[in-house]
Amino acid sequence: MSLICAFLVVVIHISWPAEQALSLGWFMQEFMEEGIARIAVPFFFVVSGFFLAQHFEEQDWWRRETTKRIKSLVVPFVLWSAITLIAAMPLSIIADLIAHRPFGTNICIARNPLGFLGLDLTEFPGHVPLWYVRCLFLFVLTGWLFKWGVGRFKYWWLGLAFAFSLVQNHLPTENWREFFRMGYSAGGIVYFSLGVFIQKFKPQIEGRKVALWCGIAGLGLLVLKLFFAYKGYRGEIALGKFAVPCLLYLVWSITPTSEWPKWLTACSFPIFLIHSVLLVYFGIAFKHVPVPEIWAAFISLAGSFGGAIAITLLLRRYLPKFAGILFGGR
Repeated sequence: MSLICAFLVVVIHISWPAEQALSLGWFMQEFMEEGIARIAVPFFFVVSGFFLAQHFEEQDWWRRETTKRIKSLVVPFVLWSAITLIAAMPLSIIADLIAHRPFGTNICIARNPLGFLGLDLTEFPGHVPLWYVRCLFLFVLTGWLFKWGVGRFKYWWLGLAFAFSLVQNHLPTENWREFFRMGYSAGGIVYFSLGVFIQKFKPQIEGRKVALWCGIAGLGLLVLKLFFAYKGYRGEIALGKFAVPCLLYLVWSITPTSEWPKWLTACSFPIFLIHSVLLVYFGIAFKHVPVPEIWAAFISLAGSFGGAIAITLLLRRYLPKFAGILFGGR
């Protein structure tokens, strides 16, 4: 499931040609990127909350689990911020030279150093997927809050968290809206809490009928969202938020239980970290290659996903210690 969701994260970051309604690019954007693929990050939050909650009853759990996340989250965050800067800087300098701009004008860290380094919680980091890593570390730091809230209020906590995620875009100031979108994610709170809830109370909801009804509800909401998007109506984002938990359970239910190769499933987190760097280079390449936009999008999807796996395997084979640090011990 983590490998499937890593692939869906790549789908989210592809620039699909969606100007023409009902075209393939439009469906890929509205049905996949803004639809099914939106289960990916919630899934990772659920899993992270689940595994953290395993330790809630252990003595000194907070200090020990926070210390472990420094290696598995903070170190990759710092390293991949630096890698992104190194990878992007030559491109920015070349762009300045071509446009006859002053040297360094287009270097993103120079424009907003705090934002690029991920220290501004109302901005995406320079390496955009790292917003999740940053948010997850903040959730671990405040793990006592989830332990208390989920443990004491149970379904009420989940319901209030979900309600807050629906109104987050309507908070009175932009800073608060952005903080609860990419800093301390309101949606992340919902699914991290759900992971804690599953670990703590172990609800029994498995079954084909549950998966069937979740599938019907999720796909029905997704079709309705497509109709709203086609008509240009507001409100399709909220519909998508209702569809996500249904679709997440559906995909979880139909994912094969047979074991997949360990070398492949162990690439999930590296794919998450590497793909966006590769997408930058694919984007530049296709500006100079006469390929239809939709083909460029699919090639970028396959190339960044497959390229990330290839890079991961090469690093683990020839630089195993460095790969261990780079990928947080995963």
